[in-house]
Amino acid sequence: MEPQTRGPHAIVTNALIGLSSPLDSLRFMRIKKSLLVMGLAPYLVAFALYVVLVTRVITPLLTGFLIDHDLIPLQLSGLHLVVSFFIWMVAIMVFALIGPSVVNTVASPLYDTVAARTYEHFSGRVMAKETFELMIRSFLGECSKLVLWLMATIILATTPFAAFLGGPLALWFLGWTHVDRTLNLQSMQLKERLIFGLHNAPACVGLGLWGLVPGLNTVFTFLMASAGAVVVAKAEQHANQKTPDSTSVGAS
Repeated sequence: MEPQTRGPHAIVTNALIGLSSPLDSLRFMRIKKSLLVMGLAPYLVAFALYVVLVTRVITPLLTGFLIDHDLIPLQLSGLHLVVSFFIWMVAIMVFALIGPSVVNTVASPLYDTVAARTYEHFSGRVMAKETFELMIRSFLGECSKLVLWLMATIILATTPFAAFLGGPLALWFLGWTHVDRTLNLQSMQLKERLIFGLHNAPACVGLGLWGLVPGLNTVFTFLMASAGAVVVAKAEQHANQKTPDSTSVGAS
C-alpha cells in the first residue's frame, strides 16, 4: 500500500474503523454462529481449567503455606475466607491481564480461521488456504507478540511516567497485533505488515483502546482476531477508493 497524504477527516475515518471493528465483528459472528463458537470455545475451556487450577492447587497450597508458618491462626476460621477471597481477586486480575493473550497464542490456528473468514466476508475476496508452514509462522509470530506485550506491560506498570510516555505506542502495538494476524495470512513480510500498521496507526490505536475498557477488554477479547480482519478489509477498501486505477472491492 502506497503512503498517501491524509487530512484530519481521513485520520478520523481511519480511527473509527478501528473503534467500530469489534462491534462489526460481533454482528458478523451473530450471523456466523460457527465462528462465534470457534472464538468463544478456547476462552471458556481455558477459564474452566484456570478455575480448577486455582481451586484445587493454588488456593490449598497458599492457605497451607500460611497456616504452616502460623500466618493464619487456626482458630480464626473467618480469616480463611478473607484469604481465599484475596487469592481469587488476584487470580481473576491475572487471568484478565494475560489470559486472553495466552489463549490467542495457544489457539492461534482457530483464530487464523476466524480472521480469514471475517476478511473474506468484509472484503469480498477469497483468502488462500492456510498452509502448514504459514500456520507455524503465525503461531511463532503470536508467541513473539505475547512475549513483547508481557514485557511492555511490566515496563509500563513499574517505570515512572512510562504509561504516559509509552501509552500511545502500547495502544498502537496492541491494536496492530490483532491486525497483523490477517496480514500474516496474506503472506506479507514483517516490513510490509509494519508499514501497513504505521499507515493505519489511527485504526490500530482505535482497536487498541478496547484493551483499556475494564471488563470489556476481557469479554470482547475473543472478537479481536475478527476485528483485526475487519480493519484490514476496510482500510484496503478506503485505499482502493482513493486510487482511480485500483479495482474497487465492496464489503459483503
